[in-house]
Amino acid sequence: MDAIYWSMISAVANWVSALAIVAGSVFVVIELRQASRDRYLHISADLFNIWHSPDFQDDQLYILHQLPSWNYREFVAQGRGERAERAIHRVGAFYDRVGHLILDKLLRQDELLPTIGGDAIRVWNKIEGLVRETRQEENSLLFQHYEAVLPNCLECYVPIVVGDEALKEARRIEPNELRGKLASVVVLDVSKETSGHKIAGALRAQPNDLSGWLKLIPPGKDVVTYCT
Repeated sequence: MDAIYWSMISAVANWVSALAIVAGSVFVVIELRQASRDRYLHISADLFNIWHSPDFQDDQLYILHQLPSWNYREFVAQGRGERAERAIHRVGAFYDRVGHLILDKLLRQDELLPTIGGDAIRVWNKIEGLVRETRQEENSLLFQHYEAVLPNCLECYVPIVVGDEALKEARRIEPNELRGKLASVVVLDVSKETSGHKIAGALRAQPNDLSGWLKLIPPGKDVVTYCT
């Protein structure tokens, strides 16, 4: 009888111990998820605060409206150590950091890009030439995450309505239909690999070179994209 009694007590104790372990594990998981969420909110709030700060906005407006159209040598001679260099480093480094967080999936793009994406593209269009020359002379990786995240910003910058007519959703077309339209449309090859076959007359730019894509598309023409 005593043996049965102690066996029952032992079984209950084991069950209670297992239940406590499970409950403790669930509690730890909940705490970790909450801590991760709190850290995520803290990061996104800090980024918004930086972007809204008077110093950042002053430098961004300087780039957009006052920065001369210097090439690399002119920048070194006239802008090195001056406000132009400080503004480019402050603003460019901020968007580069945002790009890194988004591309590494540490930050959801819908948290920030609807607010800052348009400005990111406007600034890039202003400094792109200087950045590319600086990569050749000083730092080959300068603002690489900034440039890479620009396609994600595009929908925040290009109006979704033209006049009173909403943009139509893109539709698929068959090769035979495309053959009959080649003379009246722009064909873009959006393949990541450039070694594949290309449709005769198709245009190609680097996938992350946003300004390159925009320059390829004549206004008022229909665009057909394809990849191989």
